[in-house]
Amino acid sequence: MSTRLLVSIRKTADALPASAPETAVVRLVSILPGDWVVRPAGNTSSTATLAVTAPDGTPAPQALRTVDDALSTPPMHGWIRG
Repeated sequence: MSTRLLVSIRKTADALPASAPETAVVRLVSILPGDWVVRPAGNTSSTATLAVTAPDGTPAPQALRTVDDALSTPPMHGWIRG
């Protein structure tokens, strides 16, 4: 069974002022593994919520670690899960 999670990301004080949630979502999708399914679920001016589906057999904690690892890469500077 696939692991489905609702994940929120938010802009931190380190983000560029013009950093948009829509752009952060596109960047995050490009960093996550290609076999993951990510769908936007909503956003505000400083947050984005995504419906993330990891492949069969991926435990939720591992899926969240993968998201956190992706958020720690340079293209995601100024964005964290939360």
